[in-house]
Formats: sequence, structure tokens, C-alpha cells
Amino acid sequence: MEKQFVQIEILAKRSTENDAISQEIVEKCIKIAHEAHFQQRDRDGNAVILHPLIVGSMGKTDTEKCVGFLHDVVEDSDWTFDDLLSEGLPTIIVDTLRLLTHQEGTDYYEYVQRIIDSGNQTAINVKRNDLLHNIARGKAFGYNNLIAKHEKALRMIEKSAIDEMQK
Repeated sequence: MEKQFVQIEILAKRSTENDAISQEIVEKCIKIAHEAHFQQRDRDGNAVILHPLIVGSMGKTDTEKCVGFLHDVVEDSDWTFDDLLSEGLPTIIVDTLRLLTHQEGTDYYEYVQRIIDSGNQTAINVKRNDLLHNIARGKAFGYNNLIAKHEKALRMIEKSAIDEMQK
């Protein structure tokens, strides 16, 4: 039986928020993500680039889109933060990517808590989108251990948002 991904709504329209990111930067982010993930495959044999393209497309602002497209670049390729800056990417994007990059040896839930504690709404929103897509992929392909891990991280983010609203 062929499994299918759970559909996730994608906001592909141009951001209407006051966002200083130009469409040239958005296109550059997509190009870098494609180069960084070229010929990489996920555990199911799918092109890795599909995941960051979906996460980026889920962004509500152009900054979120760029960060979403690039969220795995430093973690999963030879690209560095300095390389991204050398390509002319704005510091706000690169600094958010520094926050979103899971460092080897760091407990996963400590990493998620660090994102929450930062108060960086772009990082929090992109991580939420990343988790939603990872949960959908996990359900589509039966990766129960990954589903549990990502659902716990999503609950951490959602609880933080609720706590923030109650302040």
C-alpha cells in the first residue's frame, strides 16, 4: 500500500507584513537550499530539498520563508554561517539560523527550549512549521519514535505560546 503525506496548508502568497526581505533574497535562499541539498535523499529515498521547500512555504513572512528554506542547510551540508553571510544574506536570517541549527551533542529538548527561551518569533514559527511537516512525514511513513519526539517538541512550543498569552 502506498502511503501519502498528510496535507499541510501552504501560504504561498506574498507576505503583506512590513518585511524588509526582497524577492531577490527569497530566490537566493531557495537557490542556496537547492545547492546545499542537491542529490541528498531522506530515509524514504525522496529528495531532501522537498522538506525545506515545504517548511519555507509555510512561512507567513518572507523572513520566515527564507529561514524555513535554509533551516537545515548548515546542519546537513558543508555550508557555514559565514558562507551564508558571504552570499549577502541579511544578518537577521543568519542569526535566526544559528538559533535553529541543532548542535551535535546538545539534547534535542534543550535545543527546542533554547529556541523558545530566545523569544525569536521567526525561529519559533519556523521550528513549529518544521515540526508539523516532520510529524506529517512520520505519520505517512510510520516512524512512531520520530512522531513522539516531534509531538513532544510541538507541545513545548504550544505550551509556551499559551503561557505567553496568559501573562
